[in-house]
Amino acid sequence: MKDRAEQKSLEQKLFEMAEREEMILPDTLQDRMDDILVRLTKRRKYRMTWRKSVVLAAALTAMLSITVTAAVSVLQQRMEAMNEKEMEEYFVQIYRNAIGVDNYNRPYTESEKERMEQLRKSYEETGLFPKGALTMISEPEAYRGKGVAFYGDTATFFFPEKEMSDEELLQIIDFMQKRDYSLQAMNEKLAAGEIESPTETVKKELEEEMEKAATEEAVLQSEAIWDPAQELTIPYKGTLEARYMAAGQNCIFLTGWNAVHKMEIGSDNSELFFDDFDAETDVSVLYQAKNGDIYMALLERVPDDADMAVATIAGERYQIRLWVLSEEGTVKKKIDLSPYQEKIGGRISRMVVDDRGYIYIRTLFSNCLLFVFDEDGNYVKAITSDTWQSHPAGGLGIGKDGKVYTQIEGRGTDSRMGIASVNPESGCLEDVYENIMPEGTIMIDIIAPGSDTDFVFWGYDGIFTWNLGEESAVNVLPAYEAPCPWEGCMYCALPDGRIVFGYSTDYRMEGEGDNRRTYRVPEKTCFYYKAGLRR
Repeated sequence: MKDRAEQKSLEQKLFEMAEREEMILPDTLQDRMDDILVRLTKRRKYRMTWRKSVVLAAALTAMLSITVTAAVSVLQQRMEAMNEKEMEEYFVQIYRNAIGVDNYNRPYTESEKERMEQLRKSYEETGLFPKGALTMISEPEAYRGKGVAFYGDTATFFFPEKEMSDEELLQIIDFMQKRDYSLQAMNEKLAAGEIESPTETVKKELEEEMEKAATEEAVLQSEAIWDPAQELTIPYKGTLEARYMAAGQNCIFLTGWNAVHKMEIGSDNSELFFDDFDAETDVSVLYQAKNGDIYMALLERVPDDADMAVATIAGERYQIRLWVLSEEGTVKKKIDLSPYQEKIGGRISRMVVDDRGYIYIRTLFSNCLLFVFDEDGNYVKAITSDTWQSHPAGGLGIGKDGKVYTQIEGRGTDSRMGIASVNPESGCLEDVYENIMPEGTIMIDIIAPGSDTDFVFWGYDGIFTWNLGEESAVNVLPAYEAPCPWEGCMYCALPDGRIVFGYSTDYRMEGEGDNRRTYRVPEKTCFYYKAGLRR
């Protein structure tokens, strides 16, 4: 316990030191990393985000600079031997990487992990460097299974199926070292005004790629739109600055500030569905039940001088509401959750409704797995567990068997992760399926029926499918094969099993500091339909 506390204290000091440094990151990456760092638990073995690695690098640099030696190390000489062009290439790769973490086509083996640590010490302390360099590839398909390679757009390392040699591991270590050094050096130049930010260049390249994909791959024939195996790329021609996307029964709902739009599947436009809110409102979650009713979790902006129980989110005061609309968009019910606000905590992050009309909600940073309300909005039960907890961004959904399933992970140092069905009457978990995700998977978000599988999951590593009784889920769409950058995209699972991504290459900002709001620019937004079938 003492070691863990000391480690935590040291990490906190490092971050405090780093925060005083002038670190330059792309705006969109900065916003997403702020969110991810809040959600990721420190205990899990996860891939370090760029922001965290950069911040820690800055802090460590500041600490190490205190001890100045007369001689320059062999490692330092190797880093300084890089020319400007090399460092720029590493720097631009980081800006292009909208995922924010390193990805791998397969995990390291235990032997590779052990040798990696030994080789890293030799690399840093004795100057054991690789004879060659890993291969840079322009697309995932370019990797032929030999040697190690890196795909910069999604920060993905490709390893051979066989055990990697020491030379291949050293190439990875060398690449990471040079990347970190380049990031630090180029950030210093950027802060000093010696170079220009590559943000606009990268943004333009992404836009050009999006337009090319839309021209080559868009299929808008009605028969193709409704084919679950058909994949579509559709530039958005609507006007909504979308914040959230949800699958309806035969459509897609888009939400923005003070408005909900409805978009037909395969369409390039959306129409206003509802905007008759009582106050300035953010729709945090939307769900359409089997009977057609549409449930919206709302955050109503509350004036700063209002004397009432509120939730404070990003520096703003909100009341949490739950409204029910008809399929035609008329208000059927307004449920006031303020009496339970202290119990449920902050923003509603996920919601489903079962066949009985029970409403299941997940809220951010609650100690409870779920909260259950009846169809009239009366509090029924909190789903709790002494063994299991939920990742703040974890999934919630209804399986093919009609049961409500939630993502679970072990408490404390317990690294198990899986899903479990819930019993609203007892407030307990029922069927528990643990360790169904491949090693290293960070979280499970979407939980929905697949087209030919019991479940489809969304996670930071990609799209997974799984059947009851199987040992492990299958990664059917790795993150590095996604049609758009993984971080910053909206996503939902259609009833036919397809996954829909919504991504914008540009954002508009309003406000400052904690009150800053982000809006997706409509004309820079595109929707991608991916088949959910196993390969």
